[in-house]
Amino acid sequence: MNEKPLCYQFDDVRVDPQTFKVWRGGEPLPLEPKAFEALVFLINHRGRLVEKKELLDAVWKDTFVTPNALTRVIAHLRRALGDDAKEAKYIETAPTRGYRFIAEVEVKNIEASAEARFVEGRGAGERLINHNVQPEKGAAPPMKRKPAVLFGALALFLIASVFLWKARTQTDAIGVLKTMQLTTSPVMDIYPVFSPDGGAVAYCAMRNGRFEIFVRQLAPGSREIQITSDGTDNLQPAWSPDGKMIAFHSRGRGGVWTTPALGGVAKQITSFGADPSYSPDGEWIAFQSVTPVDLSQTAFGALGPSTLWSVPSHGGEARPLTQKGVPTGGHGAPSWSPDGKRIVFVTYDVQKSELWSVSPDGKDLKLIRSGRFNIYDPVYSPDGKYLYASMGTRNFLLWRIRVSPETGAPIGEPVEIINTGAALARHLTIAPDGKRIAYSALSLANNIGSVTISPRTTEAVGEHTLLTQDTNRRKTSPDFSPDGKTIAYSVWRMGTDGEIWLMDADGGNQRQLTAELAGLPNWLPGGERVALVSKSETALRLWAVEVKSGKQAIISDQVFKVGLGKLSPDGTRFAFNSTQGGAMNIWAMPVAGGSAKQLTFDQELMGFPCWSRDGRQIAFEMKRGDDTHIAIIPSGGPNDGTGEGGAPTQLTFERGQSWPGSWSPDGAKIAFAGLRDGVWNVWWVSRNGKAQKQVTNYTKPNIYVRYPAWSPRGNQIVYEYAETTGNIWMMELK
Repeated sequence: MNEKPLCYQFDDVRVDPQTFKVWRGGEPLPLEPKAFEALVFLINHRGRLVEKKELLDAVWKDTFVTPNALTRVIAHLRRALGDDAKEAKYIETAPTRGYRFIAEVEVKNIEASAEARFVEGRGAGERLINHNVQPEKGAAPPMKRKPAVLFGALALFLIASVFLWKARTQTDAIGVLKTMQLTTSPVMDIYPVFSPDGGAVAYCAMRNGRFEIFVRQLAPGSREIQITSDGTDNLQPAWSPDGKMIAFHSRGRGGVWTTPALGGVAKQITSFGADPSYSPDGEWIAFQSVTPVDLSQTAFGALGPSTLWSVPSHGGEARPLTQKGVPTGGHGAPSWSPDGKRIVFVTYDVQKSELWSVSPDGKDLKLIRSGRFNIYDPVYSPDGKYLYASMGTRNFLLWRIRVSPETGAPIGEPVEIINTGAALARHLTIAPDGKRIAYSALSLANNIGSVTISPRTTEAVGEHTLLTQDTNRRKTSPDFSPDGKTIAYSVWRMGTDGEIWLMDADGGNQRQLTAELAGLPNWLPGGERVALVSKSETALRLWAVEVKSGKQAIISDQVFKVGLGKLSPDGTRFAFNSTQGGAMNIWAMPVAGGSAKQLTFDQELMGFPCWSRDGRQIAFEMKRGDDTHIAIIPSGGPNDGTGEGGAPTQLTFERGQSWPGSWSPDGAKIAFAGLRDGVWNVWWVSRNGKAQKQVTNYTKPNIYVRYPAWSPRGNQIVYEYAETTGNIWMMELK
């Protein structure tokens, strides 16, 4: 019986279980540890179906993860190996059941694997041993010349590799022993924070339609204690280090406030800002300058021009910590390091976010993590050696990254703690013992909503309805065909790229149009094709997809800098947001080729354009302080009578948020998503600003609407509808 350590070979791939490494075509593959374990398990059980539960139990053992973690790992393996799910040559999927490794595998002993590793280390074109060259007369063959030295080196190499791998994984490895639910609200409990002694959690709970601050002891049988009761939507509690005070943001009254931790009279600390965080010595409170407008599952913490500030915890003059646009994006979600030397925060832009830290004097900015993903709610471990955060990529992940306590610089790559599936872990807080994390587990029920409109009075007729009933995917950015019969919309699912779907105006005949192209749908004139800006092999390009055949083609040589934007009704120009120069502004570029032109020149925010039906005007969102408003501007095109952009005209002035969606068929009104008194609904405003009307009648703060699209027939408005629910959970770490 051969008891020597083995490695596996299939095609040009070699897997070495002894060194935990995989090579493809002689090049090492950067596989995650869990992906490596899954691959070896599948190889050892090749030829038979491995059920999902069996593979989950084998790879994650006693750690709780959702099936999405396995889906992500298999996708990671396929990308690394050059495999394809539809035409698998290595890992075959049995839908809903599991996976089967189908490649022919050759098993080799460790000596062959070790020799190959030495060959790779020598460089291309060289070999350690050339078996075609005969040794000189009287000389021993190369492999027999100094076998003790050679195999001694091999043994040391293998031992060192295993030791280093184990040392690294033991240092960074982390898992979850168990999770437990702390609250059971049918609506929404959010923003947990541990007390300084770790024995209680403060959080926000919606009662009677408003958010208030509550405290719950973690001892069995304890009840929650209500701390605030003013009905002004109090959010984002932060416990002072001595446990005597709780700072929070008042959505209704504005700014940062403090109140005794056992309840009492609240005191206003700042007149603006939100998301307070106490310094370790309790002397300062860091906060972001803008308020949260959205409590949805994946809401950004703060879009530009938000910056970070600090204020004495007992009140006084606030001072800025960061400057607008440095770094790019809105600055939010601040959290102090345990030694008080750093403040970590996230920058949010429309298409990405980055993790940064800054010294309390604002002089030492340091980038920690960047990429095409969303980062949420970073917090330091009690020893200051790690940062924990949630990440939204193709999955929702909770991860940890090591940082230098002295400099705040990152050390190594993030380590995944748990894949949280469809429930994103938000608003992280870590207990003083470092062994427990409390968080808001937020879930999103998302569909396309619809309301019938009287073409004569433009008022709602009857109740709003849902055209879709699938809550597993986000459905957004609906757009009517020119004849009003068909709706195109974007669909996003966890673990996959986005898709474009179609349905009839009444919600019937739902069908998929694209499988890989993702973006915002724009109907081209004639209604036979849907256009979108999406990735090609090298850049973002404008694609057109035929509605009947599904045929896809790039229709412009223009290279697009961003994919989120809108085509003009005639399909000749593309309007989009850009933060070039610091603040977000609107730009437009010709589809046929040529340079982009800046249309607005604001110092706060003017963005999210939507074209009038004739292409002469652009409606957009304009930020002023904590509020946003609807404004319009000439499009700067050949048909608007100016040839250039012009001065914006503000149409709404109410407190809250106003986010434009589309124009009425006659161009006299603009439909928008409006936040008034903490509740989102669909509204319209006339293009002269003299009339305004609420269209839907939602009443709960955990519901939002987005991207209202007015039918060309004038009888219907459709929109993205979502309801976020959540409770406070806690996980114990290994």
